[in-house]
Amino acid sequence: TYFVFAAIWAFGSAFSITDGIDYRKNFSAWWKGKWASIKLPTKGQVFDFFVEKGTLKWVAWAQVVEKIEFVSTTSMDAVTVPTGETVSIAFYLELLVAMKKPALMVGLAGAGKTALVNGKLRSLPEEYNSCSINFNFYTGSAEFQAVMEGQLEKKAGRNYGPPGAQKLIYFVDDLNMPQLDVYDTSTAISLLRQYFEYQHWYDLTKLQLRVIQNCQFMCAMNPTCGSFTINPRLQRHFMVFAIGFPGQEALMTIFSTFLNGHVKDFDPKLADVAFQNKVIQAALELHDKVSKAFRKTAANFHYEFSIRHLANIFKGLLMSDSAFFPTPDKFAALFIHEAERVYGDRLV
Repeated sequence: TYFVFAAIWAFGSAFSITDGIDYRKNFSAWWKGKWASIKLPTKGQVFDFFVEKGTLKWVAWAQVVEKIEFVSTTSMDAVTVPTGETVSIAFYLELLVAMKKPALMVGLAGAGKTALVNGKLRSLPEEYNSCSINFNFYTGSAEFQAVMEGQLEKKAGRNYGPPGAQKLIYFVDDLNMPQLDVYDTSTAISLLRQYFEYQHWYDLTKLQLRVIQNCQFMCAMNPTCGSFTINPRLQRHFMVFAIGFPGQEALMTIFSTFLNGHVKDFDPKLADVAFQNKVIQAALELHDKVSKAFRKTAANFHYEFSIRHLANIFKGLLMSDSAFFPTPDKFAALFIHEAERVYGDRLV
């Protein structure tokens, strides 16, 4: 049973929706039909379940989602709300961190790659430290190496590592953004590949070898930006996860957590769960209609609406004060205002 669980994710974790074809769904249907001797639950996809340790039975990820309490004084960006879709990735990230193996999140802008990794990094024990690095078009190996070495100290001989007995995780975002050279790679990518294969790089001044210890990498990239792909010689070292957009149920869970945590001390009519659900459903429906009605074109290349825009509406709502918004009508008017600012101001 464990082998089947591992094989499903080993072969299927990188599948996503491409050109309107849901390869993840197709893989799930193929697996259930091909390996009929392994009895998986008929409802849902093969990725929706894991093997429970004690009973060795298939259990839905949604059943082990931890509910969190949101405090309105906390920023939305500092909180990661677990859903059935993110718990599975977080489970594997925890295993990969323990085994010091690199992971690569691949998904479109606003899919939640960065939030997922940052949420995992925040939950790690004190012995772990982290460093976030954002690649851009002009990132080269020298700049990349300088940022990484800023987190390290010299140990015995030519060994370098994080301070004390700590372990360091580098999170490299937008991995495929650096400019490619004539050999279809970039110096930053080559430096990373060198570390994966040899666990060392060179001091650029003294030209001496530096062995890097107790470090590992998590990365994220958008396959529709930059060079679209990364060098296969680097990609082969990663466990690759395709991160899709959260479903309607997951979005309801996420935004209801934030909204409920903020308005629980407001007027009882505002704190009513039914009213909150209507606000969230209105936001989801509006986002869906705007995304379908205003398509990205060569003239209007900024017509790209993602979950980030939806989150911006709720960031505005979470700035409200109970003294100024005593009734549902007032709060609904605030929602309309925030929606106009987020979506209306982008339209031409």
